[in-house]
Amino acid sequence: MLKEHNVVLKNPTKVELRVASCYPNLYSAASSSLGFQIIYEIINSRENTWCERVVYPYTNSLESNTPLKSFDIISFSIQYEQDYFNIIKMLDKSGINPLKKNRTCDDPFIIAGGPCVTSNPRPIEKFIDLFVIGEADNILNIILDRFIELNNPHEELESFLDIPGVYIPNHLAKRVIVENLDDACHPLYQIVSESDNPEFKPAFGSTFLLGISRGCSRGCRFCMAGYMYRPRREVSLKKLFNIVSEGCELSSLNRVSLISASASDYSNIDELCYWLLNNNYSITVPSLRIESISEDTIDALVRSGLKTITLAPESNFCLRNALNKDILDSQIFDVVENALSRNLNVKLYFLTGIPGETRNDQIDMVNLIKNLNKLGLNEKKISFSVNPLIPKPHTPLQWEKYDLKSMKSNIRFLRKELKNLNIKFNSPRMGLIQYVLSNSGTEISDFILKSAREKIPLTEWKSFSYAKSLDDELPWHNIDVGIKEKFLKKEYSRFKSNTPISWCEENVCYNCGSCNS
Repeated sequence: MLKEHNVVLKNPTKVELRVASCYPNLYSAASSSLGFQIIYEIINSRENTWCERVVYPYTNSLESNTPLKSFDIISFSIQYEQDYFNIIKMLDKSGINPLKKNRTCDDPFIIAGGPCVTSNPRPIEKFIDLFVIGEADNILNIILDRFIELNNPHEELESFLDIPGVYIPNHLAKRVIVENLDDACHPLYQIVSESDNPEFKPAFGSTFLLGISRGCSRGCRFCMAGYMYRPRREVSLKKLFNIVSEGCELSSLNRVSLISASASDYSNIDELCYWLLNNNYSITVPSLRIESISEDTIDALVRSGLKTITLAPESNFCLRNALNKDILDSQIFDVVENALSRNLNVKLYFLTGIPGETRNDQIDMVNLIKNLNKLGLNEKKISFSVNPLIPKPHTPLQWEKYDLKSMKSNIRFLRKELKNLNIKFNSPRMGLIQYVLSNSGTEISDFILKSAREKIPLTEWKSFSYAKSLDDELPWHNIDVGIKEKFLKKEYSRFKSNTPISWCEENVCYNCGSCNS
């Protein structure tokens, strides 16, 4: 049984517009998504509009049990490329034709946003009427107002093109962001769920989601979010204090999750943590950066009740340099030892399949992992995860291919060498599928449709995996996320030559294009 607090209920006969905000993944992920809460808050702050939530695998709303087909607008928040299949399944199950060319004006108008479509909407543009490229805070109301004004939005798509951040197939789109995060949407009435069913337990537990910053400018050369949402922007400390004080009271919560690309990069992280601690809030953080976490930060987190920290060393020192993550092994050991000495559990994430990676690099990584594992008092205190590196659009690695054969060999070797450790290996096969979904164009739309309905042999996926030339027109060429291609090519050259650059916030501007410096 599921019980939710702070759910918005309206009289459907008293609103002009009904919107289904859909999360094409499980409830545990949806309920821990700040972006999903932001959409809910923005739309329901409108008197003439009611936003209800629909979460995969269900196709009726949580608020009123209304089927998807009965809504005016369906809005998908897409965090993971594999969720494209779930979109098709939700539409099929609802009796809505996934192909927009086969829908009529009597069908819901379908919108999609989130990091995957901001990066590259092309693979699913045959299914979606309108895309939001970037952060929706400042444009969502404009889109809804325009929809209400139009007689037939399905046939008048070009009427949305003057709205910044809107992408309609075969047109250009420029990403939008909120420049001053104090002016962004910060949901106060956050939905809090109670259930004895694990299916409905939030991934972060019962916690108030506090967005402290957006974007990242560290420049890790494999990280899509680190390029798409530049520059890094912070919410002021005073604003955060006010959000927590009001929001936690309204939501009856005393546990706060610090939502950010990296909480430890927040310029006032120690002041924030100690304020939360002194006001009797417990703290949780999804991830921390090894080079910016301090002993004071760890002290505050431990005292607030945090049990686990997550860090990402990625690989050996040489390949970290190439990826522009020039962290010394000694820094990793210092942070892990400090955390373990305070009885924290430590999760460590690594990558394999980095272009240019050799067997010697893998042996170095094996030795690093084994030596880190020796620091744990028992096997449950420290755990590891090894993931295939997926080249992504708008990063310096966007021209690289995904080599399934090599990735399988890497995982086999690492699994054998690390077989007695508390370690998880993610699937090379799923890595290939993610690569194809991330890096292709409309040529895979029909393939996505078919894959959602039947099992597809892996050999068919492999046919879409290939390297791209620096001179190729990339599938996402008409999506401008604010990063100059010249900069990405220069960073790709630096990757090839194993040359890191210093953090632009502490040193020099590299003219990437994101902040008009």
